[in-house]
Amino acid sequence: MTITSIPSGLRRAARRVLTTAVAGMLLATAAVAAPSEPAQAAGYTGPHPGTFTGLGFDACTAPSDAQMTAWLQSPYRAVGVYIGGVNRGCAQPNLTREWVASQQAKGWRLFPLYVGLQAPCTTYLRRIDPAQAAAQGRAAADDAATNARNLGIVLQSTIILDIEYYNAGDAACSAAVLSFSSAWSARLHDHGYLSGLYTSSGGGGLQDHVAAYGKPGHVSPDLLDFANWDGVKTVAEPIIPATYWVKRRMKQYQGDHDETWGGVTINIDSNYLDLELPPTRYRSAVVRPTR
Repeated sequence: MTITSIPSGLRRAARRVLTTAVAGMLLATAAVAAPSEPAQAAGYTGPHPGTFTGLGFDACTAPSDAQMTAWLQSPYRAVGVYIGGVNRGCAQPNLTREWVASQQAKGWRLFPLYVGLQAPCTTYLRRIDPAQAAAQGRAAADDAATNARNLGIVLQSTIILDIEYYNAGDAACSAAVLSFSSAWSARLHDHGYLSGLYTSSGGGGLQDHVAAYGKPGHVSPDLLDFANWDGVKTVAEPIIPATYWVKRRMKQYQGDHDETWGGVTINIDSNYLDLELPPTRYRSAVVRPTR
């Protein structure tokens, strides 16, 4: 899908914050016939999303338990849920500890998403302060880890920081984002969680994090989640060297569109995941609140 009115790859929660009018222009529908009975899936209790290769979707508001049951008829087996952040765009009436437990029992993998402060060179109202970027990244990780624990999302799960599109080439902006995300990753490790990053393949976020990969002093995300709405189910991307984030990538290959499974229609983004749980395990420590 090619979108010309806004940068390709804006994840739905932030799109709703940025502009409701433009988000409405992205809608596409695809009604798909489905069998009459939901497929059965084995339960899962390990870290999320853990080791998994296959399709996932995310919706701005977590679907109801009944909708998730109906969607066992779909080809998707992973679901993105927005667990917090100052720029989260939709209410989450369904997202509870009980909901998480119920989806695990059905076999769903989760990929938790956190829509925090955005790049200082964007027009979002809530942006990173370059002078406080590291402290703000740690504070975001503290909040995300608390939310994950409250939802029953186990340690060693990955929490993905949603950094929306920003223009490449602004050195001060790039430095602030990298400081924020590095602190985010390090702090999540202190809490016993893995870190992820979502960003657009066409903006500064991906370029900056590829350039910073492996550099001393920078803590790269454990998982890279990138958007390229070309409809291709792959995690290969020309800008990402083949040796970076091996088996730790996921791609959002299609933005806002409707799909119908089991008689239930949900507006979703579609993702392809190719992941192995890293061998490094982070032990939860006593973490003092960020000052």
